[in-house]
Amino acid sequence: MAVVRRIQAAVEEAAQEQSPPLAQAIRERLQHWAASISASGLGDEIVVVGKDRSPWLGKGQTGRAVKPDSAEISSALRQGKKTTRISRDRNLLTITAPLFVQGECIAAVEVPIHIEGILRGLTKSRQLIWFYIGLNAFVLLVFGNYLLSKIVIRPIRHLVKTADHFEDIEVFSRVTDTPGNEIAHLTVSLNRMLKRLAENKEYMEAQIRSLEQANQELKEAKEEILHSEKLSSVGRLAAGVAHEVGNPIGAILGYTNLLSAHIKNDEEAADYLARMEDELSRIDTILRDLLDFSRPSPRKPVPIDVNELVSETTSFFSHQTLMTSISLDTFLEENAGMVWADANQLKQVLINLMFNACDAMEDGGRLSIITRRAPGAGGASGLPGQPKECIEISVSDTGRGIQASELNKIFDPFYTTKAAGEGTGLGLAISLRIIEAFDGSIAVESFEGKGSTFTISLNPWDPKHDTE
Repeated sequence: MAVVRRIQAAVEEAAQEQSPPLAQAIRERLQHWAASISASGLGDEIVVVGKDRSPWLGKGQTGRAVKPDSAEISSALRQGKKTTRISRDRNLLTITAPLFVQGECIAAVEVPIHIEGILRGLTKSRQLIWFYIGLNAFVLLVFGNYLLSKIVIRPIRHLVKTADHFEDIEVFSRVTDTPGNEIAHLTVSLNRMLKRLAENKEYMEAQIRSLEQANQELKEAKEEILHSEKLSSVGRLAAGVAHEVGNPIGAILGYTNLLSAHIKNDEEAADYLARMEDELSRIDTILRDLLDFSRPSPRKPVPIDVNELVSETTSFFSHQTLMTSISLDTFLEENAGMVWADANQLKQVLINLMFNACDAMEDGGRLSIITRRAPGAGGASGLPGQPKECIEISVSDTGRGIQASELNKIFDPFYTTKAAGEGTGLGLAISLRIIEAFDGSIAVESFEGKGSTFTISLNPWDPKHDTE
């Protein structure tokens, strides 16, 4: 680097003289400087290349090979960066640096330095260092192993041997004669610890058993209290609904019976009136189910063809005004099977789920009803006494979905995400109670902004029920 700085100083001196042309003045100054150090042999090795890639000094003027377009010289001329390259096969260190005049790069200098002596010295020093490292490691290993065995390993082995044959009535004996030795202190501490453990072990086990029992009892009591509060609230509401709605529904059913006698010749009107009677009867059944929610009464189920029930329900539902902007698709697996349930109650559950799906698709969407056979509890996990298959009815929508934090609450009585006056929050609670009454279950999967899927799982119909 001293040679590069000296060449830069020579260039600046030639530039200060301002004797035209500048490039010629710099060449002369560099040649004069190179001649002054020719005795060292370094002057013949130095190469200076102008910005036009013409040789100003060194190998280019003696006719020997020079590469003015090399990557190092090009980088120095274009970017003004200094580079260093080591050629190990030639033991040569080459420094390439830009030369500046008034902040402008006008040339690049390449200075080769032979490093054979330096490398030989480094090699010798490295060998010497490795020798001393190996010698020190050997000495430390021998003495360290001796001290470690005497102070730590032997006492610990004795301590482990004693621990393997430890009995509750025994204590660890002192394994060293040195009072201040850490192993001796460890032995004393272990004796105290084991003594405390022996005294408290039985007490701690009794406390743990007591806490586990108390925790289980507390959990069961909490669940019973919550369930009782929900059922009490439903019972109070059911009594009021039955009184206020039940009587008008009964009167309407009576009027429809009277009307049916006057429209016997009008088949279309008679069909509509029959449908009104069916739906009014279903409303009356819902009111009774609401009353039975807190005190459910047993019902006699019958074999129901799942595909037939779904077809009847969707046929009715497709004529609802809220389906104008919603497409209804049904995918019924052939011979999906029959379930043992109450047809009206199961239809009530399906209609409730479809109404909820339509409410979730305010701007329209797609409602899909799917029936299929799927692995049951016995098939999926091998539980004894459980069916290997179950029949599933899925109701899917493309609505707004349900928040993950709300999924564990949607089946609670009176819980609803609808606006005030648009829902009581009883639909899913009653639906779950109905399905569970027939040993079934309802699962829900929902993603915000993508939609929800409610899946009803019921056991296949067993012909043995016909004889019960």
